[in-house]
Amino acid sequence: MRREVAGRARAASAALTVALAACAAALPAFPWPGPAPRSSGAPASAAVGHAEVETLNAHYQRERSQVLVRAIRRPTRANLDYAAYHANFMNADQAPENARLAGAGARADASHAFAGALARETITGSIAATPLSEAERRHPLALAPLVELLASKHLPGAERLEEVVARVRAEDYGLGGGPQLARQTATEVYLHHAGGGAGIEYWIKVELAPWFQGFSAMPDEDGDGFPEIYARVADPAPGAESAAAAAALRAFIEDDYAGRELSPAEVKAWGHQLASYWYPSYNTDLLAAGDSWPDADTEPAIRGELGGQRFVRPAVVMRGKPQGQPVYNVFLISGAGSGTPPASTKAETASPLPALARSEPTPHPQPVAAAVRAELAAHGGSWSRWAAEVAPQHAAIKRRLKAEPAAAKAIAGSDGFLFFRPSLSYVVGGDLVQQRGDRNPLPVIVAFQRLLAENGVDFLFVPVPTKAEIFPDKIGLPAAAGVAAGQVLNPFERKFLLDLAERGVEVVDLLPLFLRERAAAETPLLYQRQDTHWTSRGLELAARAVAERVKRYPWYAALAGKGGAPATPYRVQSAEFTRHGDLHSRLPERDKARFNPETLVGHQVVGPGGGLYEDDETSPIVLLGDSFTGVFQLMDCEHAGVSAHLARELGRPVDLVMSYGGGPNVRQKLLRRGVGALARKKLVIWMMTARDLHDFWEGWQPLPAPRP
Repeated sequence: MRREVAGRARAASAALTVALAACAAALPAFPWPGPAPRSSGAPASAAVGHAEVETLNAHYQRERSQVLVRAIRRPTRANLDYAAYHANFMNADQAPENARLAGAGARADASHAFAGALARETITGSIAATPLSEAERRHPLALAPLVELLASKHLPGAERLEEVVARVRAEDYGLGGGPQLARQTATEVYLHHAGGGAGIEYWIKVELAPWFQGFSAMPDEDGDGFPEIYARVADPAPGAESAAAAAALRAFIEDDYAGRELSPAEVKAWGHQLASYWYPSYNTDLLAAGDSWPDADTEPAIRGELGGQRFVRPAVVMRGKPQGQPVYNVFLISGAGSGTPPASTKAETASPLPALARSEPTPHPQPVAAAVRAELAAHGGSWSRWAAEVAPQHAAIKRRLKAEPAAAKAIAGSDGFLFFRPSLSYVVGGDLVQQRGDRNPLPVIVAFQRLLAENGVDFLFVPVPTKAEIFPDKIGLPAAAGVAAGQVLNPFERKFLLDLAERGVEVVDLLPLFLRERAAAETPLLYQRQDTHWTSRGLELAARAVAERVKRYPWYAALAGKGGAPATPYRVQSAEFTRHGDLHSRLPERDKARFNPETLVGHQVVGPGGGLYEDDETSPIVLLGDSFTGVFQLMDCEHAGVSAHLARELGRPVDLVMSYGGGPNVRQKLLRRGVGALARKKLVIWMMTARDLHDFWEGWQPLPAPRP
């Protein structure tokens, strides 16, 4: 599928080239100095390699590959970000669908390019024409993650680089096409120590899209298919930036971002943050990194592209399916297993938990079934009647979805709220069990419960309501739509819970709890405004609700019985962090500038010895989940996620098995451990976002048999 999409993109690019060829003679010349002509016998590429990052797969091609393997010799945040973002096939914008949008037949005008963000007299098509030293050229920084990090830390002067990124992307050379059509992107920044003193200049690499043919003789000095130019960031306006602010910005970039080596725990957190951040666009997830890769589970097409290459002890293996076909980013990181986390972040080892005797599962689905039937009776006793009641709101949501660019994954609501497009589509998606084929989640969930029961394991299904269901009044619909807080906007979510209960599946129903909490105006937000995920308040409520049910299982008392570990008296400590949520970069360009990074507080769970909580694979209680179980636990503040707070409520650790983009199919990770490991568990809590119950992009794959 990816190759088909790539083929279509190349075909679109070729069509644009053909369309422009007819007027090639009228194309304006490339408006800036280009690379010097190469002498006879000179290499076709004049690429300058990074001093500490190397691409390892021998046949990597930016426009065609499905796998990228890179080695990082020194694990700084700068090197890790560069390895992830530089010339990565994952980040390329698709070509427009027709030549009209690209401005075919019009003359590109670069006389006022980039709205003054780049010093015009410095623009060049060759890095050799810049004042950058050899050492400076070999230490570029990936611009997108750096700007995001600087913004999250509110460093004065960071907005200047943000403005550069925005103005470069918005430049259309008078050809039009709208803000969704990006002909170029500012991808990297170089730090130049001007004059050998304390002054510093920021030099930007701008990559032009391969399909853009606005000028003749476009330079591609590094030979990767993406023409490029280099330029110095324009000086700030007089008085706009103090010397102290400029020095602080430089010190952070050089000393912290590019200078400080990360601990193994910080490298792990970086990988989780990257997978979570890329998920909305690329459906990314982290896989267990074994002694070598590719392994037995790696797809034949990926092994074939690597041509027999194998890589020892990768630190991060990230799998994505941006267009339905697997792609990989793999990172080998020197020192990733040798450092020591700071004392304040060391984890505390939990006491061993007792092995529990096998018992028969005791599901109790009746309370949820009774509650949903009562709700249905209050709406006329008919699902079609209830659906008719919310039809005006659904029609308004559908109009809103249609009004947004199809490629925009995020939609701006009111009061600073952003919404994930698939979450809104889920709300108006209709009867979930009427979905065809592998889109219907009901048979898979029921089959999974039966498999667990055969092994003596209890099961709870915990769908996490979407932000749109709890804050429908923040979607930004007109008042005439009649959307009100507290309203059940998706009756078919309620029907689905009843369908499960009638088949013996027990559900922890969070929707009524969250709606009641939302009604208490003095309570903190349950969801992050700019992110798909919940806040600490939301996840802690969910953990408490699940723990209340867990404590009623007949086997639970044996956890603290004779020979067992006593309950651990966990406590919490607050940890603040600031960042744009995962939806900000998925907004249409016109909306991004309206949103500043959001400051959030997590409650880290701490053991009696002062160490931060860690999940425990030996626990008889498994929390199986998607990114809602990863946020606050494996990224951001860390050690403050729903598994940590579930452990706090229970007084004993739990086993977290998590997949960022694969809530419906994360069970495969658990079953790969084997039958023996499964039989040692007492309970599996499957917690996942409710939106994936509707039209899940990968389909609900058939239940695999556990490995022996």
